[in-house]
Amino acid sequence: MRQRTIKDKVRIEGIGIHTGERTRITLHPADENTGVRFLRKGVYIPASPDHVVGTFLSTDLGCGSVTVKTVEHLLATLHLLRITNTVIEVEGGCEIPIMDGSAYAFYSELKGLVVDQTEETEPFSVTGKVRVSSGKASIEAEPCSCFEITYEGVFKGCLGEQRFTFRGNAEDVILARTFCFDEDIEFIRSKGLGRGGSLDNTLVIGRNGVYNREGLRYENEPARHKVLDLIGDLYLLGAPFRGRVVSRGGGHTLNYMFVKKIHRASKLGLESLRG
Repeated sequence: MRQRTIKDKVRIEGIGIHTGERTRITLHPADENTGVRFLRKGVYIPASPDHVVGTFLSTDLGCGSVTVKTVEHLLATLHLLRITNTVIEVEGGCEIPIMDGSAYAFYSELKGLVVDQTEETEPFSVTGKVRVSSGKASIEAEPCSCFEITYEGVFKGCLGEQRFTFRGNAEDVILARTFCFDEDIEFIRSKGLGRGGSLDNTLVIGRNGVYNREGLRYENEPARHKVLDLIGDLYLLGAPFRGRVVSRGGGHTLNYMFVKKIHRASKLGLESLRG
């Protein structure tokens, strides 16, 4: 498949869900073989496992003292559109804007600007079975010519057990919002996070239902959002993903463990990494 970039720059502004700061991001076209890079305070930060500096409630990248928070929804959009080369300039705050809590705003802005480049890129293909686990949660992958992700999880509040399988259709996940449980809001705020969170950008779930007036966008919206997050975290591998993945209760920290392990497995040429 051809490498891709965008034909013109795109500027997006909004609030960071955790910092509460207003941030402006500008996505620029980029040359072939340069990859996805963030630019803040004159420092380039590649979207790669080597630059992950935080995974608590978001995926954060950094280089030295310069960080960019909550990159997963934007990376998911780039992955779904197969944009392999772009520079994302971050100004004002340090956090990618949350918009409405989903990836829709990014997707709708970029979809019509994608252009093929001359050079080819190889998908990141799973060549053997890979598994990571932490407690009861696990993520595993096996070879497949497709891009398929299944998420299974038990959610607190009114939702219970949910399951969703993504098979490549962006519309199945692009509107799924980030979510939290009402009983966790005080804890999140005590950690200095969630300062920009509101019902305008977060699906808030309680014991008897959701607080958002519009309700759920999908019956299994939280499970779909977990898939969206994983699509974004997988793009840290630097190329469109090919394989069949099953996540059981995973989140950003386990996603990162998985990405590191599968990246190492690819480098070493191992057929299987169980654990």
